[in-house]
Amino acid sequence: MLRKALLMNVLGLFGVNDRLQYTAVGAFFLASILVAPSYANSIDEPSPGNKSGTSLPIVFPSAPNNTPYKQIASLDFIEPTATFMYASEHPDQYAAYWRANNTEASAKGVVVFIHGGCWLSAFDMSHAYAFATGLSQAGYHVWSIEYRRAGNGGEWPVALEDIVLGLQKIEVLSRSDVNLDHISVVGHSAGGHLAAMLAVQLQDVLPALVKKADVIGLAAIIDVAKYASGSNDCQTATPSFMAGMPNQQTSAYYLATPSNFEARGETLGQFQLLQGNADIIVPELQARHYNAKTIKLDGVGHFDWIHPGSDAFKQLLKQLESNAIN
Repeated sequence: MLRKALLMNVLGLFGVNDRLQYTAVGAFFLASILVAPSYANSIDEPSPGNKSGTSLPIVFPSAPNNTPYKQIASLDFIEPTATFMYASEHPDQYAAYWRANNTEASAKGVVVFIHGGCWLSAFDMSHAYAFATGLSQAGYHVWSIEYRRAGNGGEWPVALEDIVLGLQKIEVLSRSDVNLDHISVVGHSAGGHLAAMLAVQLQDVLPALVKKADVIGLAAIIDVAKYASGSNDCQTATPSFMAGMPNQQTSAYYLATPSNFEARGETLGQFQLLQGNADIIVPELQARHYNAKTIKLDGVGHFDWIHPGSDAFKQLLKQLESNAIN
């Protein structure tokens, strides 16, 4: 749940109370049947990829810039080491864990991942299984949070509330001697939006065992109201998540926009927005927050970030390693 102080300040500005905010959003969701848009330009339905029958490292093919979604979703992957339910209201309230492909002594760190997919229930975390596999093979423990999305009860702010619960559940890894002192929260696309929303309230939602967290948005949606005014498939899906257009849900859009709030505090380490200038799904102008460092890559498209064989993925690994040092 969003922190109380933030709610009281902003809701007072719009003349609504916090109880109304929480009940109205879910009730207003469009009653019509939700048809999933294509998550790129005329692509096929999401596929589950190819499960690897071995625990040996997967050698991912080199990826050209602007890799299409279909190629991402069809990559080989290794199944999660374990899954953990963090709540019991819906089957999507769970986290999948990939153990680092190193001994604990040499593991590089812990990555909490929030997948994208236009906030829609049609796109679950399976399209990013290869991404999680690639991170684990690079030496990171991966905690990938599934969450309710538009179409299965996860309209704003429920998706964010699920992410907070999933983040807090990570303490279970301490039983396996995973060091949780310093973690990295990485979100892609709509998941980058949710990661940025964590950044602006991190001190209130971070688990007790975690002392500091870096936040990295990959092609993250930072200004939700501007995004909703666009015409691509993902942009036009935004009102389904937000229960209306900005002029209909003024306070909700304000609260759901990370750029409206400061991202500061002793628990927040690095806050970075990684963006490709060839991204036609999330415009590069979205990569702006006055507390974040923006890093842009030439020729990189929307899905390059989650392909372990791409230059964009290599850039992410560099950022993770650099953040661990600083």
